[in-house]
Amino acid sequence: MMAAVLEAPGRMALREVEDPVCPRGGLILKVEACSICSTDVKMLKGGQRDLVYPRILGHEIAGVVSERDGVGPGVGEGVQIFPGVFCGSCPSCRRGAENMCERIQIFGFNLDGGFAEYLSVPGGSARNGGVNLIPDGLDFELAALAEPLACSINAQERVGVGEGDSILIFGAGPAGFLHTHLARERGASTVAIVEPLEERADLARASGADLVINSGGEDLFELAMELTGGMGFDVIVLASRDVAVDADLLALLAPRGRISLFSGLPPEIAVPHLDLNHLHYREKMIAGSYGCTPAQNREALEIISGHPDLSQLITERVSLAEMMRGMEHAERREGLKAVVTNFGG
Repeated sequence: MMAAVLEAPGRMALREVEDPVCPRGGLILKVEACSICSTDVKMLKGGQRDLVYPRILGHEIAGVVSERDGVGPGVGEGVQIFPGVFCGSCPSCRRGAENMCERIQIFGFNLDGGFAEYLSVPGGSARNGGVNLIPDGLDFELAALAEPLACSINAQERVGVGEGDSILIFGAGPAGFLHTHLARERGASTVAIVEPLEERADLARASGADLVINSGGEDLFELAMELTGGMGFDVIVLASRDVAVDADLLALLAPRGRISLFSGLPPEIAVPHLDLNHLHYREKMIAGSYGCTPAQNREALEIISGHPDLSQLITERVSLAEMMRGMEHAERREGLKAVVTNFGG
């Protein structure tokens, strides 16, 4: 089969590799769509803590079951794949936090992923709810977006986004787009987005944000107070790696406001200096989120099947042979999501 293989940092090659063998209790998936994540770009450029070389990247995956040896959907059925293969028995798994499994493996990180014609899905994934039937009428490329939406669900659950909340999202990329739609789904009354790139700011306006703020040329604090009646935002979501958690950010929060660390932060801003009394006296919270759970993944599929307008998120479609063009689309931040939809090479 053909696959885009990351051989070392900065070196990805399209080459023919051996077809995967169906694992015991698992299945073989004929990949029909695999969307490109900013984490894929990060891994291409410089690696990632869970990445093992050489590796076929790609963790936002949908396709058709072509072979099966065990439980789960049958041959010929369309499925979306939860990217984590977890043990199901450790303390994290037992309390429903499978993304924190102490023995987790992840497609596209330490298991080969979806930038290939076929994907080997272990038996543990099929048994533990990692293989999800695609609802009738939902196409593969939209189904592949279930994983990034599920990550947004995880983040918003961690900070309790709910009815009547005001939300400030930093970053109008794919994650910011999904957070905007999800916040509306969860009953948020106000959604504002901070984005310095004008093209993405236009996309954010089209996504239904109440206010889009140019962080380079507008007074963020003044606009935040005006929009929230002087209270500040109930929730801030950092869907960008470029935002420091500091006194200025905390000042944008209402009493009992919550910050979601949705994106991993670069080393230069990952160790903040904070006055923790500000959190104490105003009962503010900061919560991390990393990945998603199988249950959140299934919820994401249901949401997407009822919201065909999420197709606006896809702004580039490429073949496997055009993998680098898709990566460049994501890195340049010109549009939103690039998806590999042709796997013939």
